[in-house]
Amino acid sequence: MMQLLAYHRFCGMVALLSAVMLLPVAVMAEEQGPIELLQHTRDEVLEIVRQDPDVIKDSVRLREIAYEYLLPHVDFMTLSRWVMGKHWRKATPEQRQTFANQFRELLLNNYLRSVTEYRNETIDFMPLRDPNKTKVVVNGIIDQPGGPPVHVDFRMHSIKGEWLVYDVVVEGVSLAVTNRSMFSQKIRDLGIDGVIAELKARNAEAWGEESGASDTAAGQAKSSPSE
Repeated sequence: MMQLLAYHRFCGMVALLSAVMLLPVAVMAEEQGPIELLQHTRDEVLEIVRQDPDVIKDSVRLREIAYEYLLPHVDFMTLSRWVMGKHWRKATPEQRQTFANQFRELLLNNYLRSVTEYRNETIDFMPLRDPNKTKVVVNGIIDQPGGPPVHVDFRMHSIKGEWLVYDVVVEGVSLAVTNRSMFSQKIRDLGIDGVIAELKARNAEAWGEESGASDTAAGQAKSSPSE
């Protein structure tokens, strides 16, 4: 039960990555490449939040921040290949790219719904076992005020000198494996194009809700008295 709750709490690659980027970090080892990346990105986002705490409630601005600071550090093609499993081989290059793009948006939309869950947690990064490898696991322990610690592992690899996250494991629950179980059945039932169409529809609905909420907020601000 605790694993399931922990997984849902930090559900989604972007949700996990973004949430951890916002956490105050106590590093337990000399900075290494992958850890340094996580810290640097966290610091950029944290500074934005410090300057404007209300940004947490603005899904449009959060989306912009995610695109600029967070998503470039996630390897969605590798993640999508893991999620699609054996179906990846049958997919055309166009289908692969479209699935990766829509899966990225699905995870981002999940993040935008759950980012307000942030409650001043802290995270410690453990030393890398072999910092000279091009594929590593960055172990983290999230300290939750009033709750048990949560173990989070960032699976990262170096592509042309750039470190990218390609999976996140929370209390032993892998984002890639969990989604592969779900999408494998969906692809069998609907086919690759059918799953892509479903993802597009879900994302379009989320974008519509986000746009509507922004329009409502803008309208309220416009109609409010200036005094």
